[in-house]
Parts: sequence; structure tokens; C-alpha cells
Amino acid sequence: HRGSSGKAPENSLSAYKQAWLEKSDAIEIDLRMTKDKHFVCCHDNNLNRVSSSKKTISSLNLSDLKEIDIGLWKSKKFKNESIPTLEEVLAKTPKRKKIFIEVKGALKEHENLFKIIKQSNFKKENFHFLSYLPAVVKLLKKRYSEYPATLNLIPSLYNYDFEKILSIIKKSKSNGISLHVDSSESINLIKKIKNLDQFVICWTVNDLRFMKSLLKIKVNGIITDYPEKLVRLLEK
Repeated sequence: HRGSSGKAPENSLSAYKQAWLEKSDAIEIDLRMTKDKHFVCCHDNNLNRVSSSKKTISSLNLSDLKEIDIGLWKSKKFKNESIPTLEEVLAKTPKRKKIFIEVKGALKEHENLFKIIKQSNFKKENFHFLSYLPAVVKLLKKRYSEYPATLNLIPSLYNYDFEKILSIIKKSKSNGISLHVDSSESINLIKKIKNLDQFVICWTVNDLRFMKSLLKIKVNGIITDYPEKLVRLLEK
């Protein structure tokens, strides 16, 4: 989840490197665009949660954004860490690993994004796209159907309604569903969806009890801030 974000600054090269060191199969990154149309990795448009800056990603050119320290808030040892570009992340990712890219916003520059993706020399199966917006999932499935695209959804917002959520999956043309896990109710919902042989990934799972339950259900992926915890469970 944004790399090994429990140990390193989220969405930083340090966090992604730590995830690989902890034997993660994949990383999940958040993608936004700068004022001068560079794709960078940051969850929020506003920088005040991860830095001393009050500015936004979309208001800054890449050169200005690179001057902002996003590591110091986590620890002094991450001082001078900067927000990485998508190209920088791809350059540091082992070729056998997967990247789950959560697209923030409407993805107006999708042609430029896929130009970067296709020039990276990764295989298509190395990428998996995520979005909260059904329109973005539909766009990805229509224009780039060779790449899986999955809808993010928070079940509690729909009162864990199985039929309603199933309908949303179908309408969005999503490759399965990416679900927030926050309770036993969400676990029960996931069981029902998996029984229909749907692709299911779950986030942000840091509780060992939930990890164990999801492994029993055999979900397709678990996104966590602490990959090492999950790897230890898998190795038992």
C-alpha cells in the first residue's frame, strides 16, 4: 500500500524499495499529474500531509515539486526524499514484479500514460489499474483492454449490500473488485463475491486477523502497509 508505507514515507522510492526487500509480489502506487503534465506518485493532491508545503501537485511543475521534502515527516533518515515520477518508479522496479496503479482523477492524459507504460519494457501482465471512478474503469477497458482495470469500492458506503455491489461491478465492466476491508461484515461480503469466482483484492489490511481470514478465502491480492507481516503468514 503505497509501498511498505508502515516503515518508509508513502509513495516514495524508499517505500517501494522496502516492499521489494520484504518480498512483496507487487506494489500499489497512486498516480497524479503535475501542472506540466508529468505523472508522479502521491495519494493526495494537497501536499500538507506529507510535507511542510501547502501547495498542490496540480499547481506545481515537476522541477518545483522535486524541491519539496516528503520524507522528513516520517523520519530524519528519509530527509530530502522527493516525490517520484512514474518513470523513476518503473526504472527501480524488478521486471518480474507487478505494479498496481491507482489512477487519481479523470485520467485526461491517458494516451501519455500508456506511452510511458509501453516504453517501459515491462510485460502487459505486470500492470493492473485501479480507480474509484467507474468512468475511468470503462475508459481503460475500452481503450486499453489488454490491461486489467479494477474498480475500488468501500463496502460500508453501500451498507455491505451484495446485490448492489455486484451490480456496480457489472456496470463498470471492471475486472472484479478492489474492496476496503474494515470489519467482519466486509469479510462476509468478500466470501460471497469470491464464491462467484470473481477477482478480488483487498485493502488496507494491516490486522493479522483480517489477513488470515482473507488468505482462507483465497482472495487474489492483499494490499497492506506492512508487507513483511503478510509474507511471514504466507511462509508459515
